[in-house]
Amino acid sequence: MILIRRVAPYVVISAACTALSATRLAVPPEGVEFGEVVAGEGATRSVEVRNVSSYPVSVSRVKGCCGADASLSAMRMAPASSATLSVSLRPMVPGEFSKHVRIFCDDPECPVVVVPVTGVSVEGRRDVDSVSRFTLPAVVVAGIVDGFNPCAFSIVIALAGILAVGGRRRRARMLGGWAFCLGSFLTYMAMGLGLMKALRSLAGLRTAHDVVMSLLALSLFVLSALSVRDAFRYRRAKVPSVITLQLPDRVKRMIRAIAEASWGGPAVVVAGLGCGFLVTLLDSLCTGQVYVPVLALISREPGAWRSLGYLALYNAAFIAPLVAVFMLAAKGADSERMSRWSKRNVFPSKIALGVVFALLGALVLSGVFMGID
Repeated sequence: MILIRRVAPYVVISAACTALSATRLAVPPEGVEFGEVVAGEGATRSVEVRNVSSYPVSVSRVKGCCGADASLSAMRMAPASSATLSVSLRPMVPGEFSKHVRIFCDDPECPVVVVPVTGVSVEGRRDVDSVSRFTLPAVVVAGIVDGFNPCAFSIVIALAGILAVGGRRRRARMLGGWAFCLGSFLTYMAMGLGLMKALRSLAGLRTAHDVVMSLLALSLFVLSALSVRDAFRYRRAKVPSVITLQLPDRVKRMIRAIAEASWGGPAVVVAGLGCGFLVTLLDSLCTGQVYVPVLALISREPGAWRSLGYLALYNAAFIAPLVAVFMLAAKGADSERMSRWSKRNVFPSKIALGVVFALLGALVLSGVFMGID
């Protein structure tokens, strides 16, 4: 919206100049047409800019937008002369694109000439295959491992225990658990769609995209080292307080308070949905460490439906452990016993999480070097 407000005055001026035929510089009315361009690969097209007046024209600068670079072969044009406008771009996401180039000159009647730049970005078979080969298994494995993430899994067991108290029947515990899982799934889907849209908005800003993805990959390698360190520290000390990557105690208390308040009434399904929404928002402080890089992988997939499918698959894999815990709790499984099982598996869970962090970091970084969004 900010870009539209900035560009709109130039577009209006250019349109007015064209309508009045007062401009000294003439460009093809269709602008620069790229036709089909393979996503992730650079392309350059050129058009002729003519000085159709009887006065010389000096161009102060040529500026492209939205990832398009432009240059003019001559910055001063004598009457009836011409210069070549070259436009280069590298679209990242398949689909139609519409950009523009602005030519700033000393024409008193039309100081800014806006040249449209259009085309269609198509999938490159090599890039699509190389990305998809690793995206599917990465999404599934990351979802399952993140679901067993100790800092989140312990919260789920505690919630199942809260739901079981108060003499609720098995059917009520099942309904409450399923409602919680559904609320968590829908919340993560909504969060994922919003974050993917933000990541896709970087598609035309190649430098910004590479910087963000490189920083994300670096943070993943740091998280990998911290997760492995947590695993060995916990194996030696056997106390959760030595773990670095976990939810703060204050957040844990908030989650427990929300669950106790939500499931205290008779409307267990509505309470489960609401509790799932609120707890998921707080729990994302922990699970977001995996979720964000997975979204970075998914956002570079071609096609909206394909990305949506991967997002749903990840979230389904993530809530699978939640479903299992609530089903066990509904059947009478002791939450204390499940908690002991969870503590016994902190070491392998943290090691697996460290491996996932490292793999995600490598995949995100490979996208930067390969020029894939």
